Amino acid sequence: MSGAVRAGPTRRHCIAGLAGLTVCGGRAFAAASIAPRIAAPDWAAAESLLAVGVPPLAVADVDVYREWLPEISLPAGVVDLGSRAEPNLELLAALRPDRILISNWQRSLIDRFERIAPTQVLSIVAPPASPLDNAGAALADVAAPLGKAEDAQRYRTAFAAALAAGAGALADRKGMPVIVGVLHENGRQLYAYGPGSWVHEILLRLGLRNGLAVPTSRFGNALIAVAQLAATPEATLLYLDQGSRTRRAESALRDNTLWRGLPLVRAGRVRAIPAFYALGGLPSAWRCARLIRDALAEAPRSADG
Repeated sequence: MSGAVRAGPTRRHCIAGLAGLTVCGGRAFAAASIAPRIAAPDWAAAESLLAVGVPPLAVADVDVYREWLPEISLPAGVVDLGSRAEPNLELLAALRPDRILISNWQRSLIDRFERIAPTQVLSIVAPPASPLDNAGAALADVAAPLGKAEDAQRYRTAFAAALAAGAGALADRKGMPVIVGVLHENGRQLYAYGPGSWVHEILLRLGLRNGLAVPTSRFGNALIAVAQLAATPEATLLYLDQGSRTRRAESALRDNTLWRGLPLVRAGRVRAIPAFYALGGLPSAWRCARLIRDALAEAPRSADG
């Protein structure tokens, strides 16, 4: 697509103190000697468990998880529960988990989960609270009953240090307007992340400015027309590469005269980045921060900076 450059992911080991925004995998911390049988129908819970070295019994959308969060990978034996929106409850019941961890957006199913096992709800995107703070609190809440409180605290400390290092690496881009979003398949719109999302908070913590200036949903995103990108001509657009859906959107945009005429497109300030889960926990937020840092380190500057 005209003006787009793909910023591919890199694989690194997590080494505390390095100036990278590399996600610390669960293996960075001691694994539980006897793994509890905890099911995680949403990824926020699964990644939080793995961050403190506890493998989940079952997770939804396993294949997509492995694509979107490879840095903190699922063990080979994890059971796939199907869709996050409609997990296979019969299979879940047959697994007889000790506990189930869900996200607050799955709360409508809590009675059905509770009939299978005690269920804990993680509330990460829960306005008006900070979703990034909530993600840290969720990690602590998951870890404490498992005797992993110290592991959770170490992870949170390493995450904060990595954000600070990322801001340092982008010091010459301080205040740069950035829009992060997902292209709509129709080629006329995109979902952009703004206040209420931890993506917005990550941008600020990296010393950047969110180029999105429109009201957002309770999930911290907004569906905007591509024409609205003209309101911030100096911005850089980073869009998530979600595979075939993104290919269809890119194909539609190639024939969109309005898109091709946008200042940020003409200036080459549009970049595809690997996907991440914007409703996820700290590991997903860490991946998001690293991807933004890596993309902007190579991106052309805006005309005023």
